[in-house]
Amino acid sequence: MPSGSSSKVVKQKPSDVAAETKRTYTPYIKANFEAQWPTCSYLFEQPIVQCAQRFLEVRPVGLGPPQFYVRNSDPVDAAIIWARAANTSIPVICAANDKRAGGDWETGVQGYEERLCRRSTLACCLSTPALNAGTSNNFPIPSSGGIYSSHVVVFRGPHYEKLEFDDWANLPIISVPPTRWPKLDPSGSKYSFSDERAMVKDKIRGALRIAAYYGHDQVVIAGDWGLGNGHRNPPRELAELWREVLLYDPELRGRIREAAFVFEDANQSTAQLIVNEMSKKDHKRDHAKGKGKGGSSSSSSSATVASPKGGGGGYAADCEIYAQVFDNEEIRRVLQQPDARYGLENLLTK
Repeated sequence: MPSGSSSKVVKQKPSDVAAETKRTYTPYIKANFEAQWPTCSYLFEQPIVQCAQRFLEVRPVGLGPPQFYVRNSDPVDAAIIWARAANTSIPVICAANDKRAGGDWETGVQGYEERLCRRSTLACCLSTPALNAGTSNNFPIPSSGGIYSSHVVVFRGPHYEKLEFDDWANLPIISVPPTRWPKLDPSGSKYSFSDERAMVKDKIRGALRIAAYYGHDQVVIAGDWGLGNGHRNPPRELAELWREVLLYDPELRGRIREAAFVFEDANQSTAQLIVNEMSKKDHKRDHAKGKGKGGSSSSSSSATVASPKGGGGGYAADCEIYAQVFDNEEIRRVLQQPDARYGLENLLTK
């Protein structure tokens, strides 16, 4: 059995942690707990279509809107604590690499999926389709697809500290690849193309349908899904897409009772990252124009992203934006408006 831990956190290289997970922890769990914690997963190539029949067969009890929470914590730890308190199983919707299980988790890459793979059996689950899954390979994940891993065992903390065996936990992970670096409008706050916006919405619908398909009515969304420098989706519009699906999607209505958006980094501002990148591109373009004219450009255009924080010139943190979008009063205001999809009085207010 792998050794336990003290409360002291010893800094380790990510690659060394990954190697120990692969050589020691995962084989031990597979050899001793495969029946209890199966290290396998199910690929949903088209969850919107694949889950439809189950929803016709099993109707929700109520049609009320979900309760929303926005928190600053580790998403997996938050889900484990919540699940223990509620005596149920609560999945985490996590950003996924669409090409390979866990992305570059065996090296030093610091994305949330990579770090979670180092502290759990997620990489093994993602790379191992269940015997009755109908496929021999989960990758690449289709653009609107996702992978459901029902029993991901977590044996390290967020900083790779080893947990005592009694503190190990298992939980479902729903792995869905976000859109990376979409084309944005000149403000940097909206998708440029309606088709790309619709594709992001379908990813969200698919992720939540997978959760509902397995009977989960409480869900944690890793707050950095689609955000940060690795993806750079516009944070406010992305938050509003989550809200639109959770409030209005007819097949999800009444099936998701509670949704928590949990941000590991409360200060991350994707809006700031977007404007920084746009400013760099403007500077390079202006510099190139200046060279072409045999001189240097004395002025450069600057991108302006919506939702500034105020007088300091900074931009709102992702966590702050989501807290605004999912504020109880804001949800009530939205529900009192005509249905966003049809221009009709919202059925949820009845």
